[in-house]
Amino acid sequence: MSTSGFDLSGRTALVTGAGRSVGEGIARELAAAGAAVAVNDLHADRAEAVAASIRDAGGAAVAAPFDVTDAAALDDALARVTAELGPVDVLVNNAGVPEGQRTRQFLATDESDWLLQIQLNLLGSMRVIRAVLPGQVERGWGRVVQISSGASSRGLDIGVSAYGAAKSGIEGLVRHVATEVGPSGVTVNAIALGLMENVGQRNADHLEHLVRDIPVRRLGRPSEIGGTAVWLASEYGGYVTGQVVHVNGGALNGR
Repeated sequence: MSTSGFDLSGRTALVTGAGRSVGEGIARELAAAGAAVAVNDLHADRAEAVAASIRDAGGAAVAAPFDVTDAAALDDALARVTAELGPVDVLVNNAGVPEGQRTRQFLATDESDWLLQIQLNLLGSMRVIRAVLPGQVERGWGRVVQISSGASSRGLDIGVSAYGAAKSGIEGLVRHVATEVGPSGVTVNAIALGLMENVGQRNADHLEHLVRDIPVRRLGRPSEIGGTAVWLASEYGGYVTGQVVHVNGGALNGR
């Protein structure tokens, strides 16, 4: 089968939170498919390290460090990206782990905990989508891919209630915006992640227990999320919009 439909040559992609882990995997796969990638991260050194490694591998990439919760910083960064690479054709909103977040049961949290998640995972994502969408609509082609989580669709007892609420909210936005801009040639989708290799240094017994609940008996790899993002960003993904694609190894618990 021809793979030409996956070719992103001539497209510019912005991946937020791409300085490590899943975001890095997404940026690398988009670059491998031919896209010029703006690598965003809150930390400039992480963004530049990933961008440099993509360039070393023969791809096109620039670092675009900024805080997605800062409207002025976002506007400045998009102007720089457009000047260096071109307007953003593909947006992958991956930034989703606020600095200072705490994993705690809802009754042990307060409004400051909730706002950390809402500012990043709901309002921050909305802000970036709103910034790139007019240009995509005007040009008659665009892809928005929102990274979400299984925590959006199932109640869990692992202390992620505010995170899950924010992800549920952004998935709702995806469905509505996809309907609004569909006639313009822009698609809007979400990828809901299961347990990934970045779950941290859990003790071996707990990690083994979690993996037993996953039918494929392993954690997800960043490259696999990157591959899903490439599909949604490609011509082959052009008839998919308003969807939440669960990539979780078949796990019913959505973790």
